[in-house]
Amino acid sequence: MTLDVLEAADGATPSRNRLQLTVVEIRDETRDIKTFVFRSEGGVPAYLAGQSMTLKLELGGETLFRTFSLASAPDSTGTIAMTIKAHAKGRVTRWLHDELQVGASLEARSPKGRFTIDSRRTDRLALVSAGSGASPLMAMLRHLAATAPDLDIHWLHAARTPADVLFARELAALQMGMPRLKVGILVSRAEPGWFGFSGRLGRRLVSVALPDFGRREVFCCGPAGFMDEARLIHAAEGGARDLFHIEHFGAAKPAAPPPAPVDAPAQGYAVTFGDKRFTAAPGETLLQAATRQTVVIPCGCASGMCGTCRVSLVSGAIDMQHDGGISPEEEAQGFILACSSRPRSDVTITL
Repeated sequence: MTLDVLEAADGATPSRNRLQLTVVEIRDETRDIKTFVFRSEGGVPAYLAGQSMTLKLELGGETLFRTFSLASAPDSTGTIAMTIKAHAKGRVTRWLHDELQVGASLEARSPKGRFTIDSRRTDRLALVSAGSGASPLMAMLRHLAATAPDLDIHWLHAARTPADVLFARELAALQMGMPRLKVGILVSRAEPGWFGFSGRLGRRLVSVALPDFGRREVFCCGPAGFMDEARLIHAAEGGARDLFHIEHFGAAKPAAPPPAPVDAPAQGYAVTFGDKRFTAAPGETLLQAATRQTVVIPCGCASGMCGTCRVSLVSGAIDMQHDGGISPEEEAQGFILACSSRPRSDVTITL
C-alpha cells in the first residue's frame, strides 16, 4: 500500500487516540496475575471485546509503552480492565504489580486491534488460551454472556498448576447462564485432588477435550509456541485456516525487506516525530530508523500484526505492507504502522 499525505490540516492529530486513566481497583487473580481496573477521564471510548490497549509509563526517567489485552467487555460500568501477569524479568509488568496503586493516573492510547469476537463468522466457537492469554477471551465470553448466551462455545484453558487457573469461579458461574458453554482446564503440573486434564497441549488431548475442534471457529491467545501448536492441531483436524484467529504481541521473525526504491536519495529521508528528527535510510522502515537512532516509537511484534506502533502520518509519502495490524478505517483516518512503513519522501509523523 502506498500512502501520500501532502500536509495535514490544523488539528488533524487525533486527540481521541489518547486517554487519561485512573486506577480504581486492583484484584489479585493468582500468585503472579492481577487485574487492574481503570476509569477514563471523559468516559471509556467505544471498543470491541478482545481488543487491546497501549499504556504509556514513566519508569526511572524513561518513557515506555506496553500493549495489553483488555479483559473487560464493553458495558455500562464506565470502567476498563486489564488482567496482567508479572513476568520475572519483565520490567514493566513487575512495576505494575509492585508499584501501581489505586488512585494513580497514567496515559494510554485508545483500544484497538482486529482480534475481536465481533469478527466471528460462525456460531460454533472454541476459545483456546494459556496463562494470561485468557484475558481477551474472557472479555469475549463476558460480552457473549450478555448478548448471545445460547451460542455453542467450548473453552479450553491451559495453566501450569490448578492454583494458576484464571477466572475459574467466574467460568463456573457463567456456565449457569450459558447452557451450551463447556469448559475444559488443562494443567501441566497436576496435584493431588485434580480431576481435570493434565499434560501439555497435543492432538490426542484435544481429541478428548474438544473432539469437534476442527469444525469450530477458534480464537486463541497464549505463548507463541502454544498458539502454533493449537493452529497445527486445528489444521490437522480439517479446520479452515481463516477460522483460526490469534492475538499476537511477541516478536515475530521479520520478513525480508523489499529492495530500496531506485530513486531514493543516498542520504535517505528526513523524519520528523514531535520534537525529534532522524533519518530513514533507503528501504528502512520508520521503526527501524527510529530504533537505530534511539528514538522511542511504541512497538510490540515489529511485524505488522499487533498494531502497537500505530502513528499518524501528518505529511509525506510512505509504502506500507503490514500483516493485519491496522484496519482500513484507521488507514482512512491517516494512521500507519511504523514497523511496516518505508518513507518515499521526507515525512512527519505523530502519536
